[in-house]
Amino acid sequence: MSSELFGYARVSSTEQNLDRQMDVLQQYGIQDDHLFTDKMTGATLERPGFDALQSKLREGDVVITESLSRLSRTTTDLLGIINEWQKRGITYISLKESIDFSTSTGKLILSVMASISEFERNMIRDRVREGIASARARGRIGSRKPTDKNKVAKALKLHDAKTHSLKEIREVTGVSESVLYRALKKRWLMP
Repeated sequence: MSSELFGYARVSSTEQNLDRQMDVLQQYGIQDDHLFTDKMTGATLERPGFDALQSKLREGDVVITESLSRLSRTTTDLLGIINEWQKRGITYISLKESIDFSTSTGKLILSVMASISEFERNMIRDRVREGIASARARGRIGSRKPTDKNKVAKALKLHDAKTHSLKEIREVTGVSESVLYRALKKRWLMP
């Protein structure tokens, strides 16, 4: 089983530059045809460069990023990626943090990160529960306030006039696309 070295670089927007990360990865010995990049947030599920990297990886391969934050923006997503790679026999190394997740120290750090991630999820769940209980104690039942009916009516008129795009309607009225679609569907279903 031969292993190959791959690199992944990502910036959060198209205006940002990948050069610094690319330089670091190339200095580490990664060939240009084994470098994959994205210019979009790590929180999004659709990352073409990352998907292309995933399709190339085989057991024994090594993936290197300049830092942990380049692979993912959330701890939960990062843990999911690293766990999947470990199951597939793929090693992940983060250069900035000097972590090789195939080592004992890397595995310990991964366990600590998983514990922190679970703690964060539990804290969020507790805060949401407390917020709902507090709102109910004040007489609020929950959910969002309904969109102003006048705004919805204005959005429907603009849609019927066919003079504005959905984006323009959202910007002018403040009515979300989903609310507009529900209103249109409701109107179509009425006799």
